Amino acid sequence: MNWLAHIFISENSIDYQLGNLLADPFKGKSWEGASRQLQDGFGMHASIDSFTDSNALVSQSKSRLGSRGYLKGVIIDITYDYCLIKNWDRYSKVDLDRFINTFYQNANAAIVEYPDNARAFVQRLIDYRVLTSYGSVEGLELAFRRIDKRLSRRILAKESAGGYMPVIKRELAAIEKDFSGFFPQLVSHFRSKSGVPGGPHWLR
Repeated sequence: MNWLAHIFISENSIDYQLGNLLADPFKGKSWEGASRQLQDGFGMHASIDSFTDSNALVSQSKSRLGSRGYLKGVIIDITYDYCLIKNWDRYSKVDLDRFINTFYQNANAAIVEYPDNARAFVQRLIDYRVLTSYGSVEGLELAFRRIDKRLSRRILAKESAGGYMPVIKRELAAIEKDFSGFFPQLVSHFRSKSGVPGGPHWLR
């Protein structure tokens, strides 16, 4: 799952949400002095990734992109954020703009106490409104182009993120159907693992 989904599938705590977000850039290891909520968020990120990687519907989405490909997982992660945004009201009790703006406001206050690299990462996310940038097909295409700028020549010689765009457009309805079956399973997994059966107030 990508950034918006990790923030959304979190307890109602900004440290927990930020831990769930920062686990990827920090390779799953929080910093000394991190709060318990932030550490729990790191842990939930790993649990979400493990559940996602082993899910049959996610594997089905990846298979729609072809039989081979190093980048298929990343492409589906981002495309699933597109699906989440498009179908937001099916999964959330809170309006998308309100959810995002509340997160940005709370994150701005919380990161004052974070290490410089964590603060810089979150600040870029806020400044560039990244969380909603995948809300259109055009946004997906821009995201894939940005990925290509960070890839090594070795990988680009084999494939590119942008090269997946034609098949994404062709298979988007089927991928969205996969997502609609998978995402409620992920929410149930979170509720089971977090020990909060009712879930945060924003989750249906």
